[in-house]
Amino acid sequence: MPAIFSIITMILATFVSMTITEKTICTMLLVMASLFLPGMAHADTAYYTTQDSIVVYENPALDKLLDIQNTMTDFVFKDESILGHRKPSFRLVPGINRNPGYGFSLGIGGAVSFYTDSADWSLKRSDVPVYFGFTLSKPFSYRITADPVFYFNENKLKLSANILYRDWLEYYYGVGYGINKATRRDKEYNTYKSKMFQFAPKIHLKLCPYLYAGIAFDIWHETVSNPTEFLLSDPYYIAMLGSQDKASATGTGVGINVNYDSRDFPNDAYQGALLDLSAMIYTSVLGGNTKYGTLAIDYRQYVRLGNYKRVIAWNLTSNNTFGNNIPFMRYATIGGINDFRGYYDYQYRDKSILTAQLEYRHMIEVDSEWGILLNRFGFAAWAGVGFMGSNPVKYNAVLPQVGAGLRFAVRDRLNFRLDVAYNTVDRDVLWYFSFSEAF
Repeated sequence: MPAIFSIITMILATFVSMTITEKTICTMLLVMASLFLPGMAHADTAYYTTQDSIVVYENPALDKLLDIQNTMTDFVFKDESILGHRKPSFRLVPGINRNPGYGFSLGIGGAVSFYTDSADWSLKRSDVPVYFGFTLSKPFSYRITADPVFYFNENKLKLSANILYRDWLEYYYGVGYGINKATRRDKEYNTYKSKMFQFAPKIHLKLCPYLYAGIAFDIWHETVSNPTEFLLSDPYYIAMLGSQDKASATGTGVGINVNYDSRDFPNDAYQGALLDLSAMIYTSVLGGNTKYGTLAIDYRQYVRLGNYKRVIAWNLTSNNTFGNNIPFMRYATIGGINDFRGYYDYQYRDKSILTAQLEYRHMIEVDSEWGILLNRFGFAAWAGVGFMGSNPVKYNAVLPQVGAGLRFAVRDRLNFRLDVAYNTVDRDVLWYFSFSEAF
């Protein structure tokens, strides 16, 4: 007993000595663990029974704990399979992320799902997700996003939008491989505060199963404030009429978007493909003060291995900007928690970026009394390579990365991931954790 009290006292003393940020993180992790991790019951409550001449291991206490956990996760992470009714539904998603570029962040998201015409049984559900997230590091940064999607007329018409407002601390390493690689990462040297609003609606018409095409708009305004030493001497910042205090730019663009999506489950696909192609022109005719063009291609393919929860996935992206009046914030970039792990967010930027990634995903599947717990775990391993340069046919730098990660199934097709990635250019080892797969 004295040993137990000593351990408890030591734990409490450690917690008291933590900073506010560390306490917040620990508390959030404990709350999430209570939601996601089923407890283990005493062995003397378990027994074996016979069902259809097969001996089955049962544990009433464990089953009760799992029922409680499933009820809680049903409330937090709405099971998409129960959305077959015609009534509107609401789901709530708490979030805790760790991005090496910004540290820990917390958030809360909600989504309303409904039918625009409850009498049309061919319609897909429309969805209005909204998310608010903020960092635990200083200075305080936050972002609000909304990505509504509406379906009409037997899914022949789809209206969607990407809406963003952020007040966020950003790092900037310059434009071009040489300056990117040479610039040190220092909050007092190469950061700025970004205040940005973006409204990017799309109007799509259905051409055939899985394929939509239509017109896209993009309206954004960004103010760069609190520039540090590196920005004040950067020619791209100066070209924006950047001063000691701030600079700003506004973009208004119009273009086309083609989207093919045959994935069985977008957040964690086992099979199918995604191809998204977007071409935009930004001009002062529509009210902005920038003139440039963009071309973006995102291709993803998923192949399931047999009937197991094992998937090979690959992702090819090409992001390009064209013109001579491009704000430094709008160049193509590489690096991030989803885009290209192993590099800091927006660490490398130029007019053209090309990336390729190959990933193997494996969820454990065992048939035993331990399966009910072990089958929630899995792992992933991947490798990727990026290229950057001044145009789509002239790349002057190669950016490789490799990584591996653990997976825990919060519920079916929704994983909590812990990833560790390494890049051979800067020899950085970066780690992340978040919900859902990177692509």
